[in-house]
Formats: sequence, C-alpha cells, structure tokens
Amino acid sequence: MRAYMPAGLYAPNTAVLQDGDLTLRPLVPEDGRHFEALLAGDEAGIAMTSHLPYPLSAQQAREWIVLRTGPGGHVFAVLDAKGQFLGSMGFGGPKDGVPGFGYWIGKAFRNQGIATRAGKLCVAHARSLGVRRMVAETFPGNEASYKVLRKLGFKDAGPVDRFYPLRGGARTLNLHILEIV
Repeated sequence: MRAYMPAGLYAPNTAVLQDGDLTLRPLVPEDGRHFEALLAGDEAGIAMTSHLPYPLSAQQAREWIVLRTGPGGHVFAVLDAKGQFLGSMGFGGPKDGVPGFGYWIGKAFRNQGIATRAGKLCVAHARSLGVRRMVAETFPGNEASYKVLRKLGFKDAGPVDRFYPLRGGARTLNLHILEIV
C-alpha cells in the first residue's frame, strides 16, 4: 500500500483549523491533563484506542502526545467555541508511506457530530499538504467510529492483524482506506 509521500507531511504542524464554533489547534504536551480528565472513568472509550492505558494519567497522556506530534504528526486538540477541550484528532505516522488517521472524543461530547466535523477539517488539511491516501483502523464493535469514517469517505478494506499489548496482544481490526482527490 505504498503511496506518494508529500514533503508537507513532515513540516511542523502549526495549522489552526476552524468550522464555525469548532476549532482544531495543534496538540501540545500540556493537553495531557485534558486527556486525563476526559478519559477518567471511560474504560470503554479507551478500549477503542490502540495505545492508551486505563486508567490514564496526565503523564502517560503527555508521553502519548509527544510520540504523535513530532515530524509527520498532524494531531490536534478539538475545542468548542469557549475553548473547552473535547478530544483529539489527527493523522501521521506513515506506515508504508500512508498516514494513519485517528481520533477520540470525550464521552460527554459523543453523538453530536463533532468527530465528523473535525474529521472533515483534518481530511481537508491532509489534502492541502498533498496527502493522497490515509488509513484508519477500528476495533470490532466500534460502530460509532465506523459510521464517522464512512461519512468522511473511508472505504472498508477488510481485516488486518495487529499486536497491541494493552488490548490483549494479537487482535484483528477493521482496515479503512480514504483516497483523497
């Protein structure tokens, strides 16, 4: 699944993306406290992510953020009009030349269209950087994310095997591919 690798993908992420009352700004390590607060008590939500432990501390969240915001990482804090932290979304970490797309939204803010609106901003930003394809993976049973990905134009590409120690080791996930035109 090798794809063209645009130079813009490795530029520092300084973009601020907006859609009405929704803002995406670059994620910073200090946002770890927001991760900890929003994900406290949301074991089911964390279980749908590949690399976040439960329970999650602010320090663990900061480490997760640092790993995803270096070169090639375009990961954003999702904020409402008042600047309230709602979750995180972004893309990067190319595997075989294809950036991966991922997100989580705090439990209190789910099922309000936030992930779809933020996702449209991320896809438009990826397009502006010259990204032609992105992939996403969902755990079986994560119907909400599956619906969001479909709304963003991702197509099902079948099962894919991954090894995630925090999720019990070997797991079969659903692979989704977005062709960006």
